[in-house]
Amino acid sequence: MMMATWDVIAERFLHVTDKLGKKIDDGIFDTVVALNMLGVGTLQSCEGHIEWGVPYPWVSIQNDLEQKFLLHQYLARFYKDRSADFDCVLIFHGYRMHSRGAAFSDLFSEAERQQKLKAYQAEMSDFTTFLKAILDRS
Repeated sequence: MMMATWDVIAERFLHVTDKLGKKIDDGIFDTVVALNMLGVGTLQSCEGHIEWGVPYPWVSIQNDLEQKFLLHQYLARFYKDRSADFDCVLIFHGYRMHSRGAAFSDLFSEAERQQKLKAYQAEMSDFTTFLKAILDRS
């Protein structure tokens, strides 16, 4: 079976909305597409926001042990030779992937939240670039 192309999968996710009718945030869209193309089904996501929601990007994945293990393997490969700020390292707890420091965002000042949001978004973006490189090789 041939893997669907990026454009086909992206087109499908362009029409996905939440219960409020909001589309997938631009800043997490490519992550969602890449994960799904690599066999990690996603349920929800957010690019992170200061004004509402939470100040860090996150993706919820299917509650399926094999898919969790697949994500675990991708994260292990991503961090194998990567030096990253401990706070920014992507983890998943239960079924949600986010930066390690995200759990403490309520303790940060407004300025720290803004600074960390940018760092967390950059880490998610780098992970997405890594996933896209895997897709390019397949």
